[in-house]
Amino acid sequence: MFPGYLIKQSIQHCYKRKAILDKLNPILFDVSLRDGIQSAKSENFPLPKKIQLFHSIIHANTATKIEVGSLVSSKILPVFNDSLVLFNHANKKIHDIQTRHESCRDLDDISNIKIPKLFMLISSIEKLKLAFDHNVQHFSFITSVSNEFQLKNTRKSVQDAKQQFQTMIDMIIREPGSQLYQTKLYISCTNECPISGKIDNDFILKEILTYHTDFIFDELCLSDTMGTLHIDDFSYILDSCLFFGIPPSKISLHLHVKPENMGNVRDILFYAFSKNIHKFDVSYLETGGCSVTMGKNAPSNLTYLQFYSILLQYINRKIYLESL
Repeated sequence: MFPGYLIKQSIQHCYKRKAILDKLNPILFDVSLRDGIQSAKSENFPLPKKIQLFHSIIHANTATKIEVGSLVSSKILPVFNDSLVLFNHANKKIHDIQTRHESCRDLDDISNIKIPKLFMLISSIEKLKLAFDHNVQHFSFITSVSNEFQLKNTRKSVQDAKQQFQTMIDMIIREPGSQLYQTKLYISCTNECPISGKIDNDFILKEILTYHTDFIFDELCLSDTMGTLHIDDFSYILDSCLFFGIPPSKISLHLHVKPENMGNVRDILFYAFSKNIHKFDVSYLETGGCSVTMGKNAPSNLTYLQFYSILLQYINRKIYLESL
């Protein structure tokens, strides 16, 4: 039973709650096996443990997309040395599930099964070529609105990253069957950097709009790296993105959580729900964050339990207001 299962069941087994849930249609992107473990030591997450975690995520039948690792320097993040081995195992598992349920005669059973897409975080052109060799078809990339953060995290400036993105996107487009591929861009430090501090909202907006207009990314993920994004800043950034033509379906949220900031996280999710934002990153693990720049001080990822608890609060509040 995955964390948050009972809350999800209480939503689905109530007609009014389920009607609102269906309208909200949250699409969950599981980051347990990438952001969730990137600060861990390799010996604490050997391949069998990662496989076990992947199976738990699959059996929960909740995540629509799963990030199963990262193709990065083995010297910087050795915990990801076996990412391709894990991906190959996960890909076979997904294929087996899909084959089994496509042959099932009970169409209701098929409709209740999520066949998640597998993503891999790609750090360079060379790693993208390696991903192609292993039949990876869904890719995550990472940038930042802070040049200082980007330099420390990747040893490339933001401008260098943009030039590399253009090359990698061109490479993806040229791949056979690329119309089925998906790309996701994490935009870190929305809206505070652990190195340079608070960042101007209009500057953040300008950067987000650049990635919307000048690049072909399917998803732009606003990442609250510090776990300090305030609802006032978030609402301004989100409203401006929507005003300037970014569709809600292209925006996702990657929230980091500090215990003392849960009320603000709730306000951010409430506002996102109200603006038809459907895509949210979640994790099985109460860990995560950028260990390269923040070390042990990195705040944890938003968990399934936290997400569903806040979702239930939002749904109950909506039912109450509609009854007035």
